[in-house]
Amino acid sequence: MRRLVRPVCQVVRPLLLLLVVLTISGCVSTAYRDDPLEQFMVNQQASLALNTLEQLPQKNRDQALYHLNKAILLRMNDEFDKSNAELEIAKQIGANLEALSLREQAAAVSVNDAMRSYLPAPFERAMLYGLKIINYLEMNDLDGARVETLQLDVFLNQKFEEQEPPFARYLSGLVFDANGELSDALIAYRKSYEAYKAVEMKIPQQLQSDLLRLTDYLGLDDEHQDYLDQFQLDSWAHQTELEAQGEFIVVIFSGLLPRRHETAINAQDPRSGQLHRVAIPFYEQRQSDVENIELVSLNNRQQGELFEQLDQQAYDNLDDQMPGIIARAIARVTVKNQLVDNVSNQNQLLGVITNLAGFITEQADTRGWNSLPQQILLGRLTLAPEDYDIEIKLKGSAGEQITTKQLTQVSLQPGQKQFYSWHWPASHVTSRNRNHENTTSTTIYYRSR
Repeated sequence: MRRLVRPVCQVVRPLLLLLVVLTISGCVSTAYRDDPLEQFMVNQQASLALNTLEQLPQKNRDQALYHLNKAILLRMNDEFDKSNAELEIAKQIGANLEALSLREQAAAVSVNDAMRSYLPAPFERAMLYGLKIINYLEMNDLDGARVETLQLDVFLNQKFEEQEPPFARYLSGLVFDANGELSDALIAYRKSYEAYKAVEMKIPQQLQSDLLRLTDYLGLDDEHQDYLDQFQLDSWAHQTELEAQGEFIVVIFSGLLPRRHETAINAQDPRSGQLHRVAIPFYEQRQSDVENIELVSLNNRQQGELFEQLDQQAYDNLDDQMPGIIARAIARVTVKNQLVDNVSNQNQLLGVITNLAGFITEQADTRGWNSLPQQILLGRLTLAPEDYDIEIKLKGSAGEQITTKQLTQVSLQPGQKQFYSWHWPASHVTSRNRNHENTTSTTIYYRSR
């Protein structure tokens, strides 16, 4: 009987390998299909997206993602209070997952990384705080925004030794500014300035103006002169002017965060006949439709600016994770090989089945907070206290107008900042791999001599 098992395994294994490879290739290509949630978001149908999200099967290990996506869709429906409740749940889940259980670590080594509960990446968690702050600001709850800003500061100090998210610090400055805490606002703006330099992004002129305004007002003459020499701005707002006027601040969430996909190398050991598979994630490349904004009211016009590139933060985060991802993948090969050897010593056919099971379960973790924007734009319009009709124009890379939104009877009070946000998720995939490498699943057959 034992003599018959080996020839059977030699015939069955290549056939099963072909079947498995075709099945996995089909699964990978399916991952590229349009997500119904994304389509509803792009069509500005947040209610339909919410209904779809509720109907999708929810895995317990993906609870954080469920609440994060739901929070985005709720705020698209202007349900800011409910959105904050979902974000708070996701925040607590993340805090509880900080110390991964031994069971989840074992699952990552023996099965695949996607078996672990989803812990949002640091840049995603920073955006969680940021969205809560913006929700509070749109509800005119400055106290709530301030409390969340203090929590954000603690989180950033704990999780980011270098290259902090620049927009998170700038948003903190806006909150302190709106609350009249100008010294704290200046500290946040300084940190934002340093963060933009660290990530090699262009320093927004609005941030430059804020630094000049507050160093001038607070009598920091040397620092003020240093900024004057660096920025070379023709004009900038003075604090006394802002206190006498109202300010309308618009945050535009443009595009959608690129998705993760999987690439894999499949191999067969020529001596043992075992099948091996190493799968790792990669990011697609996306292009957002909206590249700039313009605010218009009467004869007043103000161009917006790019304040955050979340796609670049996602790329950087995956680059930082990659050594650990590869190390765990190699460890899984060793663990699975040992298991197959042990089983094969008892029963060769069962060993083949165990080998195929390990091969199939080797999948990359392609999860992510995909409803986040690709980039964040911000515009500020300063006007005399009064009620205004304000037009928000979204523009493409060539300056062409994509769409507009007309807001009526926006009331501006002296020294008050009015906040408004708008999601425009429309974007398109320009490349399946941001590095333009070959990402097709590959099977390697070794020939034994």
